[in-house]
Amino acid sequence: MSYSSNQFTYYLNSSHYCKKFLVKDGITSPYFEIETEPGFFTKTKYDIISLKITFQQIGESMSILKNFDYYQYLMCTMLPHIADTNPYKKVFQKLRFMIICSFTKFISLLHIRDYETIKKWNILSKKTLELVAEVVNGYRKGVEFREISNSINGDNEFCIFFNLDIEKMDEELNNYYL
Repeated sequence: MSYSSNQFTYYLNSSHYCKKFLVKDGITSPYFEIETEPGFFTKTKYDIISLKITFQQIGESMSILKNFDYYQYLMCTMLPHIADTNPYKKVFQKLRFMIICSFTKFISLLHIRDYETIKKWNILSKKTLELVAEVVNGYRKGVEFREISNSINGDNEFCIFFNLDIEKMDEELNNYYL
């Protein structure tokens, strides 16, 4: 699964529409259910209780996804209030797209029950979640972008695993926010 620049452009053009993806989080509910995100994933529902029998680490996955959903929605609602010239705007767009790609990959892996690869997804997504939290919290605390920018280059292993071309994403963002 690879993400094209067309998908990223589609994402940018529709990024003003904010919604949470999770209907049921698999933590406070026995089900994991997500809404459709056009171009990325369709509405999906899984019984987490039965999945825990065959894959114990599913709880960690649910926790990561719940936090991803929180941050993607938070960034989306913050974006209209950030000037196009503020570097945080581009970073938020990039991180939000990475979260959507992470959701997409997880759902495809869960669908084919590739639990070994989900373990790797957990590791890489957890590192990305830490980065997202650091960037969002830095912005909210008023930390200047240059103080935080060194940690935003993207984890190369994450980009390979999710087939993301960060340079192309940066080009698209620069064209979008002329």
